[in-house]
Amino acid sequence: MAEKLKNLFFTFAFIDQLGHAIRQENPAFDAASFEQLVFDESWHDKELKERMRHVSFCLRETLPSDYPMALDILLKVAPSFSSFDAMVFPDYVECFGLDHWDISLAALKIFTQISSSEFAIRAFLIKDPERAMASLLLWADDENHHVRRLTSEGCRPRLPWAVALPFFKEDPGLIFPVLEKLKDDESDYVRKSVANNLNDISKDHPELVLAICERWLGHTKNTDWIVKHACRGMLKKSNEKALQLFG
Repeated sequence: MAEKLKNLFFTFAFIDQLGHAIRQENPAFDAASFEQLVFDESWHDKELKERMRHVSFCLRETLPSDYPMALDILLKVAPSFSSFDAMVFPDYVECFGLDHWDISLAALKIFTQISSSEFAIRAFLIKDPERAMASLLLWADDENHHVRRLTSEGCRPRLPWAVALPFFKEDPGLIFPVLEKLKDDESDYVRKSVANNLNDISKDHPELVLAICERWLGHTKNTDWIVKHACRGMLKKSNEKALQLFG
């Protein structure tokens, strides 16, 4: 039987490594207490994302109570980690950084380059959509493709495993300027996110997505691929305009 996904991450080895890394930056950090808090009696019953959130709260209990100070420590240790384990860093920001907007967003931009801040950024979008999207629009020009992908992936209205963004289901207007910037991105990793975002939007606003696809189709090979991938849901439902778009 395949190993359960939740047992592949946030393992004892990771928690031990994380505790030692934090202690190197902050000698007052009690790594043993942190480990004990993480592996409490409820640990085995938690699913993967529950475990990540639990680790974030255990960090809150054992790091300095001053959020900027705690965040500075995490920024220093984060580059030593990768994969899904490293998503605990943006999760910490999501949980405790909403009252420290500027430094928290700057941290998410860094953290997404070693894991992904696609879930964490949504808390900031919910709190202030226009302010958060203004930052994402700027990041869409960033030299790092992980940051550029975040600007699309983070604001997907129906991102799997993530909290929904009902205001973007109702009105996705703030999303479109970001997608316009990314439609010819050199990275297929980024372009795939653009297509997935448009596919999400098409479930609530097919006409808006079709209008964009009509403009983008024939622009470049990259935009042609995005359009086809973005319309997949509508094509499966035999949407007449989507079918006409592809002959």
